[in-house]
Amino acid sequence: MFGFFKGDTNKTDGIVVNKEMQETKERFFVFIGKLEDKLREFTASAIPELMELGKTDESEFKGSYLRMKAAVLGQLESIQKKATEVKEEKITGFYLQEDNHETTKAYYAFRNDCYERYLQLDELYSNCRKQVESTYSENYEEKYQKILEEHEAIKDKFSCVQCGSAITIDKIYFTTTYLACPSCQTQNTFEPSSQAKMLEHIGRSLAEQRTAHLLEAYDEIPAKTQALYLQKHDLEISLIRESDKKIIEKKTVTIKELEQQREALESSRPVLYQRYLRAMFDEWNKINPALIHEHEKFYTRLLNENKQQQ
Repeated sequence: MFGFFKGDTNKTDGIVVNKEMQETKERFFVFIGKLEDKLREFTASAIPELMELGKTDESEFKGSYLRMKAAVLGQLESIQKKATEVKEEKITGFYLQEDNHETTKAYYAFRNDCYERYLQLDELYSNCRKQVESTYSENYEEKYQKILEEHEAIKDKFSCVQCGSAITIDKIYFTTTYLACPSCQTQNTFEPSSQAKMLEHIGRSLAEQRTAHLLEAYDEIPAKTQALYLQKHDLEISLIRESDKKIIEKKTVTIKELEQQREALESSRPVLYQRYLRAMFDEWNKINPALIHEHEKFYTRLLNENKQQQ
């Protein structure tokens, strides 16, 4: 009699839990859909204004445009953060009281469906960010070439104020510099142009533009590992009721391969970041060799910070 009632109670509880999971899933899907609408609407309304401001902003270093872009990106991030918080609380934190076979199977399916739905929003969020980021992009390569051309034009036209001897401007100076005359040793003040002074400010941005493809490869890793995890998870769920030994063996091999791929991607992420960072700083050093020492100290700090976050 005890066993009968226990089984009947489990069955009833299982129905209740399944209903609760279904309702939670439906509410979560509706919630994610509303957040996606907000992402689309906010991005669509912000982009024209950002593009116009990018063209017309005459403040130093496009300050007004950059402030507005930062505000827009912050708003997008807050929307995505809400989705993450609810996912963690309602889906990841869903308390499963029952531990029987059928309920456990339903739970994993419920969680997997919700995670996949969340990833759709996360992908939309990434696309919205890219759209906002691309509303304006300065042509730093063109600015740099103009600085090089200017230097080429003036490097042999500077002369000593004391004796008139020619003084070669051997490199691009972006701050006021004192140059000794090779003939009379008089110290001459060389004042770079406003264009040359920009070199210090555009150097990193140009280096980042030149190495953006390496940063993109690094940034893509989390989405790729998550996709592999979900593939693996789907196969694991499908094995719960599988009885065919050949199918079980085949899927088990695939699961192992997916996990190996995921682990390989995870382990490659620090390497990819260091590769990007080193390439970016190498470019920055070539663009502005006068600041190599400062650049390398900054490189070491960024690399150490990233290692601590792993």
